[in-house]
Amino acid sequence: MNKLLAILSATLLTLSLQAQSRSTYITQMLVLKDKYDITFVYESSMKLDGTCRNVSDRNSLERSIRDLFEGSGIDYEIQGHTVILRKESRRAAPDYYEEPSWAYDTLRPSRIESAWVDTLAAAVKTDRMRHVKVMGTLRSDMPTIRAIVSPLGEGDPLRWVQTLPGVASGADGTSALYVRGGNLGNNLFTLDDVPVYGYSHILGLTTIIPTEAIEDIELSKGGFEGSQGNFISSHLRIRSRIPDTDKLHASVALNNFLASASTEGHIGKRVTYIVSGRVSPLTSEYKAIAHRLEDFRGLFKDFKADIGDIYGKVNCFIGGNSCLDAFILCSKDNYSFTNWSKDTMGWDNEIGSLGYTNEGEYSKTEVRIYANRYNTMQEENKLYSDTYQELSLRSQMEEYSFSANRTRRTRGPVSINYGFKVRDAFFNPGQIGSIGHKSNLLLSSAWLQGNLELPDKLSVMAAFRGNAFNRLDLDDEEITFIPDGGLSVKWSPVRHFSFGFTLDKASQFYHTLEGLPLGWSIDMVVPSGKDIGPETVIQAGLGLDLVFGEHNLSLGAFHRQMDGLVYYKYAPSLFSGALYTWEENVDIGQGLSYGAESLYEYLGKNFQARVSYTWSRTWREGFAGVLDGGRFHARFDRTHVLYAAAFWKGLNASFTFQSGSWDNGAGQKVTMHKVPDVEEEWEAEYFLGENDYHMPDIVRLDLGYRFSFEKGRLKHDLNLGVCNVTNHFNPFMLYYNALKDTWQEIALLPILPNFSYRITF
Repeated sequence: MNKLLAILSATLLTLSLQAQSRSTYITQMLVLKDKYDITFVYESSMKLDGTCRNVSDRNSLERSIRDLFEGSGIDYEIQGHTVILRKESRRAAPDYYEEPSWAYDTLRPSRIESAWVDTLAAAVKTDRMRHVKVMGTLRSDMPTIRAIVSPLGEGDPLRWVQTLPGVASGADGTSALYVRGGNLGNNLFTLDDVPVYGYSHILGLTTIIPTEAIEDIELSKGGFEGSQGNFISSHLRIRSRIPDTDKLHASVALNNFLASASTEGHIGKRVTYIVSGRVSPLTSEYKAIAHRLEDFRGLFKDFKADIGDIYGKVNCFIGGNSCLDAFILCSKDNYSFTNWSKDTMGWDNEIGSLGYTNEGEYSKTEVRIYANRYNTMQEENKLYSDTYQELSLRSQMEEYSFSANRTRRTRGPVSINYGFKVRDAFFNPGQIGSIGHKSNLLLSSAWLQGNLELPDKLSVMAAFRGNAFNRLDLDDEEITFIPDGGLSVKWSPVRHFSFGFTLDKASQFYHTLEGLPLGWSIDMVVPSGKDIGPETVIQAGLGLDLVFGEHNLSLGAFHRQMDGLVYYKYAPSLFSGALYTWEENVDIGQGLSYGAESLYEYLGKNFQARVSYTWSRTWREGFAGVLDGGRFHARFDRTHVLYAAAFWKGLNASFTFQSGSWDNGAGQKVTMHKVPDVEEEWEAEYFLGENDYHMPDIVRLDLGYRFSFEKGRLKHDLNLGVCNVTNHFNPFMLYYNALKDTWQEIALLPILPNFSYRITF
């Protein structure tokens, strides 16, 4: 009996020791939480009770976190005392069929929204191979973006971008982005790497991408990858969400200018979907308050708006490593108003995309095809010199594309990426009736990119990109080859310091002729050809990143030399017959921009703060029809741009200052043509001078409060705020008043209370 008891006791002791020695991600995270005083932030659907190695004896937080999650399928990001966890493979089959362990919920923070996840010069992990970019890229998630105070009650991608260093906005309240001295049309806006050309809604107050569809957002200003092309200033990349839930979810929302509804879920174990639609009650809101806005009605009478969008996406997972996805995005903006004339304008988008992804342990393959259509429309009935004139202009662009992209990682620190993309684009800008300027551009590109990563020490990205374009509508147009390239280096000699360097040569083959200096998407897109070549840039950037506990500081400088820039002489005119003869009114020249950028963040547990500042100078020169080729200030060349924000337990305060910019303010007589077959002409007052009027500074203080609560099966999210608390007069535009024969400044956003209310169930 004694031998039996001894054997039993030994067996039980062995089993007990084995049970005690079993480490899970949860237990190790608890150890690290206590040792380093950190907080883990992650979604409730992630399973973290699997067996893992013991890493509690490591020397640093960074090494402990890296060793814990290496090869686990979990991506991480360290921000001060917060560690954000995500599923590393965005394309892997969703794992939502088992309930998470009870230990997970005891570790989970109560407010995910309190974490900042954007950074200036820190590593950005884009896939499970842990490809790292260094300078020039910033990323953020939707909870952080929604916290920004905006006229729509919650932030959106454009509002977030305008808070970053190196970015100046156009007129106050619009979606216009002028990044590091580039033009408005030098920025690329994509959804799942599909370009969106008419991306603004509500006269520039927001984007056509519903926030329910967005997973995260990334802005690249330098160190461009090989797969990025056809832009020379910045790439605003939006990645869509893949629903990760075992139940059907729906939400409805209402804010100042939009009402929306969305639903998401899964079909079986292999298919997920998300559908969202939005409409605007702007017409009804205007009618309700028009009698109180006499000054505003002096500009716009009988205002009507037809605004809406619909988005749908389906993901079908094939096996454990492959996924098919398809999405559609349609939007419409149409506005009409009357005063001394009857004016109508609008734009719309129709986008469809189909993609395939296969991701293994050491490789990833992506294939995508898409069709993209973008239309603009302008109509005007106006009395000029006792003659009633009618003007109707339309512009259309269609793009069809096929691309393939493959990433391969070795067992060492090296990975390579290569691929190609072919686009067939059709343009018909400035069309009057059936008379237009039809053109067809075939644009092909191929790239090869290498990456070297020594964790916590050195990361290098070098990319070469070859572009070939051909105007198929021109018989004598030959194929033109343009090389591009990008380089980024990040070196961390010690734990808290990182140095970075970027060098880029980039080209752009689509050109935007700005219809207004406001950021409205009424702009015409035209192709490169023998008369208008590609726009190019050679730029360099230096950066320093410092991290001390909750404090992050990034400092940087840039220098950009641009060539082949398009200058459209009649950009400030809203409705102009000159748009039909746009080729006669375009000049080509050069640009120069240089400046310094800084971003400071404090990432406390309950309090976060951010201050971004940019000092820059931007010039244009060499345009034959502008000052005889002399130098002048670029449009919206703002020397100082400052943004400061603070968040504390749902309270949000932000301050914006942008120094005044030069604008074309001298009214002159311009000869207007109705159609080519009609000899009748008339004289109209429009801008024509350069640097004749200096717009005032933009000064704006915004306040907001956001909170969430759950009652039963319903989750409520409420944002309350006030934009432009001081009611400062920030000029929206200069407008020529034909009745008074004078220029007038107009402010679009006075003090404006806003709200956003969302119910999820």
